[in-house]
Amino acid sequence: MVETGGARNRRSVASDGQSAIKYLFLNFAAVLAFGLVPAVLLLAMAGRWDLWNVWAAAGIFVCWLTLQTVTIYRQEPDVLKDRMRLESGGRVRWTTARVSIPLTIVQWIIAGLDQRFHWSDIFPPAWIGAGLAIFAIGWGLFTWAAIVNPFFSPEVRIQADRGQRVISKGPYTIVRHPAYSSSLLYFIATGLALNSLLSMIVAAIYVVITVRVTAIEDRMLRDELPDYPDYAAIVRYRLIPGIW
Repeated sequence: MVETGGARNRRSVASDGQSAIKYLFLNFAAVLAFGLVPAVLLLAMAGRWDLWNVWAAAGIFVCWLTLQTVTIYRQEPDVLKDRMRLESGGRVRWTTARVSIPLTIVQWIIAGLDQRFHWSDIFPPAWIGAGLAIFAIGWGLFTWAAIVNPFFSPEVRIQADRGQRVISKGPYTIVRHPAYSSSLLYFIATGLALNSLLSMIVAAIYVVITVRVTAIEDRMLRDELPDYPDYAAIVRYRLIPGIW
């Protein structure tokens, strides 16, 4: 029996749909793992499971990333596949996405030990609440940046295979790299939300890495993405409005 072109197309569409659903569930699994594993490690290090702020921070992360995943699945399911890439095909080996995983684990472990040994758990409840609010705002802005950009990717590369173009709406009207900006916000706020001044050392390391990656990516986009220099002339700041 000879397979018709229509039959092949239907089979291809069905295969693409199954692949998209597979990556949707893989992303859900990653969200739960990245949300719960650091929290469990912190609580284990602290020797107690009743730290409300830790559960709140984990819940904020899971809620925002679940919303982000569902929205991207409905808009650009191919992006979910790109987010699960393990190999580095971009210009930077240690991207912010890659370093954020070990740095987050280290930061939360330090915060857990801080709760046990009381090295620098000095923040009053009001400050912890403020930290959680900033943490939530940071992840909210990150989600906004991811949703409005169909080329949002953890890799630093030009997506010529997907016809990448300049995105100049939403948070991209404020700074050119709003996802990096928002990640600085929630990483710095984490130490406050978890009541650990010492864990902010890890956030400082993340800031240095993020500035470096932003500079490399921005230079790549200027050199290789059409219309990006014109966009950069309008949106002047890369990372922090009024500063850089």
